[in-house]
Amino acid sequence: MANGMLHCNEIARAIRLICQGAAALTEDLIESQSVRVGSNMLFEPGQQVRLRDADGEEEATVAQRVGLTQVVLTAPVEGEYLLSRGARIERAAGGMSEVQWVGHGSPELMPRSPAERYPCVLVKPEKMRQPLGEGSNRTMQQDYSFAVYYVERYREGHEANAEVLERAGELMELLMSDIYLGGTCWHSQVTEVEPEPGVQQRLRDVERPLRVVELTMLARRAVVV
Repeated sequence: MANGMLHCNEIARAIRLICQGAAALTEDLIESQSVRVGSNMLFEPGQQVRLRDADGEEEATVAQRVGLTQVVLTAPVEGEYLLSRGARIERAAGGMSEVQWVGHGSPELMPRSPAERYPCVLVKPEKMRQPLGEGSNRTMQQDYSFAVYYVERYREGHEANAEVLERAGELMELLMSDIYLGGTCWHSQVTEVEPEPGVQQRLRDVERPLRVVELTMLARRAVVV
């Protein structure tokens, strides 16, 4: 976990990565088969994965998980994957099926352009609380809440209503697959699913016919004071 008192951006990035079936590396990977991550819960032995940074990528296969923070590959990688270039490991199959992109912020701030692609997922930090009476003289407990939006083009009918909830369920399972959210917290969970949040009507009021499901995510961690 990173130093500092406020970790909204760090946790939000981890959520966005999980929506893509990915985890950030915590150490540079150079011609090795041992991949260090904040949490390895997304990955399973035998799974096809991809190592990637701004300079390139390559395919690999997971041999085993060691502890909570190590993914061992069946063979050393050929390239170099550096933290300074945004190094990550991701499932070759990706994250949530059919999602075109994962972004940051509210659906109301999405640009209007011919390049709009749906479905998409957006992650928005909501608030951070430090409950009184929790923690110790040396630590404080922090509870972070995030809104995670699944957004698709609006379709009429009962079948469309049922399908969007199935998609929200798929997103929920993906978010819950790593309760440590890539090593940014010591517990996380989806606490609420809203099939028709207020933001959906606000989008329609400005002639943006989109269907939105909002998931509320809690991430809990401690900071040293």
